[in-house]
Amino acid sequence: MTTAITEALAQLENAASAVAAIEWASADAKVTLEAVVQLRAAQSMLDATLVGIAGNLAATKKVEAAGWASAKDFLTAATGGHKGAGPGLVRLAKRLASLPSTAAALREGRITQAKADVIAAKIVTLPRCETTRGKAEVLLLEHAVNLDASELADTWPSVLVEIDPDGDLIGSVLNLKQRDRSAYQERRITFGETRFGGAWMKYESTREEIELVKATLTPLSAPVASDPGACGGDATADDFREKQGTCPDFQCDHDGRDTREHGARMADALAEACRRLQAANVLPESHGATPRLVVTTSLEALKAALVVEQQPHLQWVIEKEIGGLFADGKPLSAAAIRRMACDAEIIPIVLGSESEVLDVGRTKRLVTPGQWTALVHRDRHCAFPGCRRQPIACDAHHVVSWVEGGPTSLDNLVLLCRKHHTMIHETPWKVRINPKDGRPDFLPPPATNGPRPWVRDRPPDLLVA
Repeated sequence: MTTAITEALAQLENAASAVAAIEWASADAKVTLEAVVQLRAAQSMLDATLVGIAGNLAATKKVEAAGWASAKDFLTAATGGHKGAGPGLVRLAKRLASLPSTAAALREGRITQAKADVIAAKIVTLPRCETTRGKAEVLLLEHAVNLDASELADTWPSVLVEIDPDGDLIGSVLNLKQRDRSAYQERRITFGETRFGGAWMKYESTREEIELVKATLTPLSAPVASDPGACGGDATADDFREKQGTCPDFQCDHDGRDTREHGARMADALAEACRRLQAANVLPESHGATPRLVVTTSLEALKAALVVEQQPHLQWVIEKEIGGLFADGKPLSAAAIRRMACDAEIIPIVLGSESEVLDVGRTKRLVTPGQWTALVHRDRHCAFPGCRRQPIACDAHHVVSWVEGGPTSLDNLVLLCRKHHTMIHETPWKVRINPKDGRPDFLPPPATNGPRPWVRDRPPDLLVA
């Protein structure tokens, strides 16, 4: 059997090499168009084979025996696709196991893998009734003959009407529980990377759980208002440069309103909810410790990115440079690392000249509960001028960076919400603890109309309701 497989794969490779060597520019138009159709059919057959192999690898221990953690990891690496490519193959293989007609159509080259994905994804949402799922599969395969994958997905509502014209099975209130079960079975969170250097997360679940998440995040996503001009701009100025001032947000109106759109506020709320959960010390342990972020960096890299006192205007440029790496190799700016180091559990990892790990130190909680209580008592809320974000939504920021050896003491800490904590680290804004009364002062960057004095939040008894 092994010899037959090896010979078949060798013949396939030779045939593919011969096709790849064809000079299509000189080929007849009819032949070229027919070639596309034939190549698509051949690709579908190969995709069916790959899906079948994925199912076999997931059901056996073949990849584990070869040293891989899972079939999904191996398939992602071997196929060279995006993150999630391996899990996608395994998922499709599992679904096609109960959809023999769709599997046969893919194997025979009558449909593409994209169409097979659409059919399988739609049918799996139906109640577990073989008759109903069988009818839906037949209709979708019929539509797939003349439609592309996107158009095929758009026909799903009409397919539902045809297999259940009265809505007795799918659309009635009596079957909401069954529909919820189908949604629950398909729940998942997937991650990927954006073309802008960030990442995305997609969350699919039941309506009940989605509403729970929305209800939890909505209070945390409330707009954060501040005094007009607290951002460093002047809404009343006529000249654009004077209006922009030192505000780092080019979309800002400088009138104190939160510039984040609803989606951005919800995203910030999710991150904030996770930080609160992590700080509550209720998360399950992993390898004897609560889950934490691990970043590999060097003291030299962090210090090199610190702002030179004589060049404050370069701060936002310098701090965008890579300062370290997450455990999976993704880069992180030095500014982000220092922001994380303000109030987090730090695991010092000492690297040698060849990047070998020389020593891994113990974690250290930088801000103690007692210090946090004293900090909240002093600052009451985010100390940035005009901000009223409550302490539960704030971090303890080191005035003199922890990287520079700044002490973890009340006279070196200030309470900042996530928005203004980020601003202090990523823009030329500065903060100090006034030695006369031990309260924080803030220094805006140099404006176009000259230097500006240190400012601070108004005393609580002068706040306007």
